[in-house]
Parts: sequence; C-alpha cells; structure tokens
Amino acid sequence: MYTGFYIRLAATAFFWSIAFYSVTAVVQVFPVYLGAFFRFLFASIFLSLLTAFYGGWPSLRTTRERLDLLFLGIVGVLFYNLCFFLGIKLSDPVTGSLIVAANPAVTALVSSVWKKEHSSLSRWLGIALSFLGLLLVFSQGSWKVLTGLEFRPGDLFIFGASICWAFYSVKGREVLTTQPVLGTTTVACIIGAVLLLGPGLLEYAGLLPGFDAVDRDYPSLTELMNPVQYWFEWLNLIYLGFFASGVAFLFWYQGVRALGAPRASVFINLVPVFTMMLSIGMGTWPHLYQWIGASVVLLGVYITSRSATPATTYNKD
Repeated sequence: MYTGFYIRLAATAFFWSIAFYSVTAVVQVFPVYLGAFFRFLFASIFLSLLTAFYGGWPSLRTTRERLDLLFLGIVGVLFYNLCFFLGIKLSDPVTGSLIVAANPAVTALVSSVWKKEHSSLSRWLGIALSFLGLLLVFSQGSWKVLTGLEFRPGDLFIFGASICWAFYSVKGREVLTTQPVLGTTTVACIIGAVLLLGPGLLEYAGLLPGFDAVDRDYPSLTELMNPVQYWFEWLNLIYLGFFASGVAFLFWYQGVRALGAPRASVFINLVPVFTMMLSIGMGTWPHLYQWIGASVVLLGVYITSRSATPATTYNKD
C-alpha cells in the first residue's frame, strides 16, 4: 500500500542530496537570499501550473486556514531557506547533509514537545543519540571545539534549517488532514518566494544587518540576469526550483500525509548517504569524524523511527 510513497520519499532524498551541491554553486555568484528567491520563484511557477491543471487549491475561507498556510510559507520556505542557503555558503555539502540527517530525531522532539505526542523511553534514547552524533559533526571531531563551543556558524545555520523543517513537517501533517497536498505546497512556496525577495534585495544592496561575514562582491544585476554568462548557476537554480523544491516538496508532503511526519522523516537518512556517494564520485572522501558522526546519527534515527507510528488518516489526492 505504501510502496509508491516509499519510492517518492527516496527520490526526494536524492533530489535534496544534489541540492547541497547546487546551492554551493549558486551562492558562489548569487546573493544568498536572492538565489533562494529564484529557487522558489521557479518552484512556484512549476507547482502553480500543476495545481491549475489538476486542481486542488487550498481553502482560504477561515482565518485559521489562512494562518496555517502563512505559517507553512514563513517557517517551511522563508526561515528554512534563510538558514539553509547561508549555512551552505559558510559550511560544506557533506557536513550539511549530516546535520540534516538528524531531522527525524528533531521532528520527533518537536512532535513530542509541541504536539504533546507520547514518546517512549527508546524514542528519547534515539533522539539523544542523534544529537550526540550532531555534536561530533559540529565539533569536527575536536574536543577543544566542543568544550569551547567554537562551532562553525554555517553548521548552526543548517541546524536552524533542520528545526524549521521539523516544525514545517509536523504542522503540515496537521494541515493536510483537511487541505489538498498539491495546492497547499504551491501556496506555501508562493508565500515563501514573495517573502524571500525583500531579504535578497537588501542583501544585494548591503543593507541586511549581520552580514559582515558574507562576501558582498557580487556581479551586477544586469550580469546576473544574463543566462548565457552564468548558465551553470541558472541551470542549478532551475534544478533547485523544479526538482529539489517543486517535485521534492510535493513528494514529501504526500509521504508525510500517508505515513506521518516522524516515519516519513526517516527517509532523510538517505540524504547523507547520497551526498557522501556524490562527494566520493567527485574525488573528495569525507573525514573520519563525518563517517563516525553519520553512524551515530543514523543509529539514533533508527531507534527513534522504530517507535514511530504511521499516520492514521490518508486520502489519495
């Protein structure tokens, strides 16, 4: 019954593993948040066409429905990408994917605390192990870094993105009991894209507070808009918009509604696996602390997921 959703969630993990490298390429040329805006501009166009064709726009009749969609757009798209793009610029793809791999444990923690879901002792053990693995990744295997809390800012931003995604998934599971998957995902992306434009332009103009650590030596807007001169970056943005956002978000929410957020989040385990394989394929072997950290995180996620239960409600649209 769930095989199709398993395949879609595995494909989502693969799309997201490539996204780490695509974002890395984009932020070498584009302002961080302007790049994020274009990603979700493309995603919004793609998903809007699908929604117009298949139907299923979400209801906006009540204040609660409007606030729910606004929450998904702000937390799942705006805040997530504010953290994710900057985190990748200041960190690296493999480390980023290892941090994201702890998302099932983060999601389980958010579900337990925010939605008061019952958690067994084994689930809490899995959460604790996942965070222990994260500390190893954050510290880069250095006791001095760990005790001095000298973590790389990029790693912390990516962890912030993981927290945003956990809230997005848990809230999304609740919203999708009454709203259609495709239309809800589309509206969330549109809201996020609109809200990302402002920070993108402010960053480009050097007016965004707290961005001293980010290189502002960007090409002119005229140069950036030239798809011939920067064809590789635009190709990556199109990939990020259509596949890593549009298709992946749609597949993700279908899986969340069918399986529940904690169980669907287990498929994020595949992201670091795919990312490490891509890294090796490009000739760069992950560090020892990354291998050990990944093992501890995935063990914790395995224990956490063993205590998760599938969703009890499902409809096929």
